Amino acid sequence: MKNGWRKVVIFSLIIIILETICAVLIVLPFYSRQMVFSNIEKGNSVKTRAYYDMLSDTQQENVQSYLEDFAATLCSKYISGGLTYDQTVSALDALGDIDRTHSITAKYINDVASNEFKVVVKNLCKARTMNNTEQIFSLQNSLDDIGKRLDNDTKENLMIQLLSDEYRDYLNEIIGTDELLMFCSVAEGDFYYEAYDYSKIISQNAATVLDYRNLYYDNVAKLESNRYFEVIDACKGVSLDEWDEKYKGLFDDLYNTAYEEGKIYYVEQLNNLASGSNKKEAVMLMNEIEAYYGSEVDISDARSRLISDWQQSYLDYTEGFDVTSADNSNNLNTVLLYDINEDNIPEMFLFDIDDIENNYVGCEVFNSKDGICRDLGYYNIINLCDDGYIITVPSSGVADEAYALTEYDGEGFAEGTVCKKSGETYYVNGEEVSDADYLSVRTGILSHISPYTIENSKNSSIEDSMEYIMLFGE
Repeated sequence: MKNGWRKVVIFSLIIIILETICAVLIVLPFYSRQMVFSNIEKGNSVKTRAYYDMLSDTQQENVQSYLEDFAATLCSKYISGGLTYDQTVSALDALGDIDRTHSITAKYINDVASNEFKVVVKNLCKARTMNNTEQIFSLQNSLDDIGKRLDNDTKENLMIQLLSDEYRDYLNEIIGTDELLMFCSVAEGDFYYEAYDYSKIISQNAATVLDYRNLYYDNVAKLESNRYFEVIDACKGVSLDEWDEKYKGLFDDLYNTAYEEGKIYYVEQLNNLASGSNKKEAVMLMNEIEAYYGSEVDISDARSRLISDWQQSYLDYTEGFDVTSADNSNNLNTVLLYDINEDNIPEMFLFDIDDIENNYVGCEVFNSKDGICRDLGYYNIINLCDDGYIITVPSSGVADEAYALTEYDGEGFAEGTVCKKSGETYYVNGEEVSDADYLSVRTGILSHISPYTIENSKNSSIEDSMEYIMLFGE
């Protein structure tokens, strides 16, 4: 009986040993495969290779088929914070030791290093902003180590991408000017050649963006202060950065608001001024309104109170006068208003400003009757008078000395007493006279002269004569 139990025990032990050996033979490959991936993640290249070599060819092929997905998993853990950058690249290096294609590691390390490059650059910029010397040194070393795994073109492109991303954050007001310029300063290092150029462009663009944003808020304040003309001028044609979605359309809205509100505000202001005593301010505002709005607003009531019929007649003539026309043979380019007969309606003289220092000035003379501008003719005027006369060069021509007392009766001019000297001969009204008689007549003519002459007159170019005519006498 004892021998029977002994045989059973021995047989059972043999069965257990055989089952254990079978189990080991079955489980060991799976264990070795698992240890390959476990040691890859630990970054242990030696053990990774050792366990890998324990696998059969078929099992190794199976491992190879999973390397791509495992590399992607490692990168996902890195992105989510499950692995540090150093742990991830060590794991990828271990994976590379058994990668038969020699392509997986390079691709994923490039992705991880590229991501870490951007992270470290951002942290480096923050450290520089805070002037943390110790952190700057550490991060700079990290950046150098990461850079060893990237080629120059990749680093250039990463820095350019970073600059673009930061610039867009700047445009969206996520970061400020100082932070953006700090990124630019990192890119301006000796290593980043293309990025250096791009950083300069970004810096210049940032300055431009800052200018027009300051301009915007400055004009928002002006709008609130009813300074509509200034807003219209400032917001017309402002050029924005094409990436700046945040401010796109804001200047147009500001312009349109100022334009529409200004129509109401300025017409009310003009009507108030036209009813008061400050004609100069009223006329200046009226001209601005017409320049900005043309016929879009009705200012006829204020205009009728500010501009008399004679002023309007002269305005109509000068506004239609073409200085550059071939018909302007006398090169008339300047307007002078002067009341010859002191009837409170001045006559208008058009002349060439270059002649003003000559002995006489050629003038086309006009007057206004019943709101109509009338051309009285062309005269070579020596002096202006204020008693119904002007002193002119005689129609008979210029001699050594010649003076004509030309009378203005409100309708036109009539040449009166003429005296002239030709050589040593003296004439009065065409008859030869003595030196004494000539001097007596000339003295009588010149006694009519006004202190106000063409030479010392206030005048205006024809193109800019609107306010001059409107404000005459003010």
